[in-house]
Amino acid sequence: MQPTSLAVEGTLCAESAGRPTEAKLGPVLTESNEQAVFRLLSQQVGQRSFQNWFAGKVSLKLEASLLIIGVASPFLLTWMQKKFSSEIYATAIACIGPAAEYRFEVDPQLASQELSSKEQPATSRVNGDTSNRKLMPTSDQKSERIDGGHQPAQQPAQPAPYKGRRFADLSTFLSGKSNQLAYMATLQASEQPGALYNPLFIHGGVGLGKTHLLEGFYRRIRQQYPSLQVVFLTAESFGNYFSKALQERSLPSFRQRFRNVDVLIIDDIDFFESKRIFQEELLHTIKHLESHGRQLIFSSDRHPRLLTKMSEELTTRFLSGLVCRVETPETELRLQIARQRALQLKTPITEGALEYVARRFTHNVRELEGAINCLQTWHVMTKQKITTTMARQVLADLERDCIRIVKMDDIQQIVCSTFGISEADLKSSRRARNISQPRMLAMFLARKLTQAAYTEIGDFFGGRNHSTVMFAEKKVRKWLENQSSIRVALQDWSTEEIIESLEQQLLAS
Repeated sequence: MQPTSLAVEGTLCAESAGRPTEAKLGPVLTESNEQAVFRLLSQQVGQRSFQNWFAGKVSLKLEASLLIIGVASPFLLTWMQKKFSSEIYATAIACIGPAAEYRFEVDPQLASQELSSKEQPATSRVNGDTSNRKLMPTSDQKSERIDGGHQPAQQPAQPAPYKGRRFADLSTFLSGKSNQLAYMATLQASEQPGALYNPLFIHGGVGLGKTHLLEGFYRRIRQQYPSLQVVFLTAESFGNYFSKALQERSLPSFRQRFRNVDVLIIDDIDFFESKRIFQEELLHTIKHLESHGRQLIFSSDRHPRLLTKMSEELTTRFLSGLVCRVETPETELRLQIARQRALQLKTPITEGALEYVARRFTHNVRELEGAINCLQTWHVMTKQKITTTMARQVLADLERDCIRIVKMDDIQQIVCSTFGISEADLKSSRRARNISQPRMLAMFLARKLTQAAYTEIGDFFGGRNHSTVMFAEKKVRKWLENQSSIRVALQDWSTEEIIESLEQQLLAS
């Protein structure tokens, strides 16, 4: 280190021939000396980290040989103590001498400032969110804005078309038994990013609210911690950026872009199945971010263990945090969602009609909201209030169009993909458990989801007779009654969970 001298309230801290001199310290820092301490601190932690965590966000005090760093919240105290202890200790020694000590504490004045900023009106928070866009990655602004930054909230004479991505808010997410764990985990992780559930992995079928949770998490982090670098993107976009970096030989720039963020949110992580080179790059990115205490959050259509074409090391990384399942909404929650959508659209609709919609559209939230949209359009055309009778008539065609025709080919592909076996094995005469169990499940699903007779199902799955299919159906029902487990990807799963996962994939594909 180069010789440094710094006067602190009448104290000269100097390195002369390697021996610092000490004198009695005052309780506070003068403005000039405080700036000098901050300059030293900036050199220790780096300009970027200094701007994100220290500039205008901490206070300094001296008590004897103790340097006190004031922060705005207990979370920041824990985070900065974990991340910057060595750099602050080096700064204290450079200023005070070898007897220097340091301590973090919550500064009431900074805490009140942060609290008042959080209580600003929504428009103020949006504007504040925009002011920090310069801290975020700014590529891909033509389509999916990788940082999701909002356009400045300036009121034009005519509404201009919005070109950026619109992010959902956690406050509009309706929770129930089917999604409560995922919702609460998202809320808690947004309060202390990187400290609780890391990574947070949310899985479930299509249209159940996974992306809503991720977008709400992103928006909440941007509001509460505007200095953090937060990146939200789909797995496909991550893969596209990586492919482009390979083609342009700009991998160092790509890695600097994604490995220097504070929060990384990736939607539809199942896109990486069978794409080994993408998986390897993602794995190294996760390792780097985890080692630096950064927050990771992912979503997928399946549990990590059911991503059978994902590397084992990547799967165990997903499992090391918290895995939450979002299930099909129960009747009460569907009714709340339908009611909320009707209020948003100002649709005059009776409670009976809402209950009818909630009972009839059960697979996911999207088709439920689509039904309300259809009723709203009918109301605009006819100017009539939506009653139960009218809802039944208007939605009859929509219900018919929503019917998913499942073929035995579909069942074969989904079962083989889930259990990691070939179609030839599924139709073969092999009786090994890892083959016979998927085969019986496939026959059970074919009987449940198709109109095929026992003989047709037996012919399709290897030329078996009808009694074999009947035996398979009875066997699977017995597994369900006894709550038996089936091994998938080196882990045991209940038969009910496996069948539900297979049915969701079949009805969504």
